Amino acid sequence: MASSASGIIEEDIFCLSCVTSTRDSDTTERVCLAAEGFGSRVCFLENTSSKDVPPDISVCSFVLEQALSVRALQEMVSSSSPESTAAQSGHRTLLYGHAILLRHLHSNMYLSCLSTSSSNDKLAFDVGLKEKAQGESCWWTIHPASKQRSEGEKVRVGDDLILVSVSSERYLDVSVRGSWMWEKAGVP
Repeated sequence: MASSASGIIEEDIFCLSCVTSTRDSDTTERVCLAAEGFGSRVCFLENTSSKDVPPDISVCSFVLEQALSVRALQEMVSSSSPESTAAQSGHRTLLYGHAILLRHLHSNMYLSCLSTSSSNDKLAFDVGLKEKAQGESCWWTIHPASKQRSEGEKVRVGDDLILVSVSSERYLDVSVRGSWMWEKAGVP
């Protein structure tokens, strides 16, 4: 993974990991957002804490395909031309507040906010993979999870972060308590 002074740049490969805890016990485990891309395209959580079973990091790896300012993304989506100037104005270094397009390394599909919901919560949505990154459903804005970072700063490996779907304006969250963090691919 090439990185700019420990910052994330386009084409970097990484895992989105989360430390979860249950209400019933004090145990925690690290999980990564994962997807197969074949058959069911809905994402799942891959446990990377098990001492008995090694994690399959190949299904947890994503590529930062593109990072744009939200304004550039809006111009690109509203443009009728597929090769708009906004599509070519991607930023090399990822900054908080940018819209990002994440490609699943294993399947070459895009992380997306799906129109389905397997939860009883009416505000919840499924997250999965789509073959093409059309419209806003595959775009996410990235925000710092702590007050130690602010919009416009570099996103660094190990930062706690919040991903928000551009299309639904809802947070990417897990059904158990935790916060997402950038990790280098292959390092659980």
